[in-house]
Amino acid sequence: MEPISEQPDDRMDLDLASLGSRLGARAIDTMIGAVVFVVLFVIVVNLYELDLGVDDPAEVDIPTGGQLILQWVPVLIWGLYEVPLTYLRGQTAGKMVARIKVIGVDGDAPPVRNSSFMRWGVLAVPAIILPNYGLFISLLIGLWFVLDAKRQGLHDKAARTYVVKAVPFTH
Repeated sequence: MEPISEQPDDRMDLDLASLGSRLGARAIDTMIGAVVFVVLFVIVVNLYELDLGVDDPAEVDIPTGGQLILQWVPVLIWGLYEVPLTYLRGQTAGKMVARIKVIGVDGDAPPVRNSSFMRWGVLAVPAIILPNYGLFISLLIGLWFVLDAKRQGLHDKAARTYVVKAVPFTH
């Protein structure tokens, strides 16, 4: 296979993943992450004996340790989920279900370890350093592929990866 970076912009020999398959894969992975977050939340509530029976949720006083657990641990678990699976298989559970995979721009499937870490890192850093707005920024970074001719999110561009159909297209 010819390296993708040397192909003219108007010719794509890749069977790029569709908008629906990428969004579906991310939705599945997000649901997995949400389950992890709910479990962590229950642990923090029990660990710190928080009273959630208040009229105003803003009145719940979560100690700093609990806040840090809820802020950092899900992001780290997300990294431990996404980076190794992308590096070893080119696919998270969501991508497996959606039949799509991540490849490097040179056609490597799965991409090299640094690319797998970079894809996650570009999405994770805003969530880590800007707890209130970071998830929104990460969402914009991740959805950039909708506007891109090569269907690359900013995290794909930074990591030099593409998301393609895992099953070859047949006419």
